[in-house]
Amino acid sequence: MKKYIKILLSILLTLGLILITMSFIIENIVVKTFSQEILSKKISGYFLDEIIYDVDTNTLEKIEYNIRNSKYTSKITSKFIKTITKNVAYNENINFDISKEIDLLISENMPKNLYNDKVNSTKEYLNEKIVNTEKTLEENLVYSFGDYYITILKLYNILTNTYFRIVMLLTFIISIIGLVMMEKYKSLKVIQISSLITAIITGIVFVAIKLLSNFIDQRLAGGWLSNINLRLMITFIIIEFIISLVLFIVIKKLKFDNNDKN
Repeated sequence: MKKYIKILLSILLTLGLILITMSFIIENIVVKTFSQEILSKKISGYFLDEIIYDVDTNTLEKIEYNIRNSKYTSKITSKFIKTITKNVAYNENINFDISKEIDLLISENMPKNLYNDKVNSTKEYLNEKIVNTEKTLEENLVYSFGDYYITILKLYNILTNTYFRIVMLLTFIISIIGLVMMEKYKSLKVIQISSLITAIITGIVFVAIKLLSNFIDQRLAGGWLSNINLRLMITFIIIEFIISLVLFIVIKKLKFDNNDKN
């Protein structure tokens, strides 16, 4: 019985680690890629429309760079994607409110000599344009890509849902606790193997995305993507391999010390 419980806990630990890793990676890929390839260009373009005749070229280039790499642009993108996912996949009517993010984006990037004169008009213009972009994409999404896109959006929503992450994290933690109680330090071997399996699966997904990047661009993104942002995935793969290696060394050290004592 103990053997079967150990196998079950090992499977749950590995599954929980894989799913929670994929949850954060998938959301990061979608948000970062959509932001850098599409929305940040539109936001910076709308912003520059309002000040293009009031500042020099060097200042415009600097502002464009700052907006495209701003954390507020990423937050707008995240809200953009969440709103579209809920409204299209589940036929909801969530209001796309980004007024706070736009306020912060403007205060961060508006030249001080133009701030008082341009802030309100830029705020209204940005909000109107970005909200209209969201509505247009929302209306055309299923029409352009077909009903299968709804399934993709629902799957994305489930995988990136906060409750899903909590369940997977609890599964992971409870499995570790159970294994430690049953196996003591030997449970490190299971954790090491789980980390290695997660690293390998993440690596396989990385290669698959690279090989299918053109298909993803044409079938899922309408040909808008020139590059898919996989930086976080690479970071996760490296971290997972390092954890697995460190645990492997620790296990060998514990075995050596144990044999030495015997």
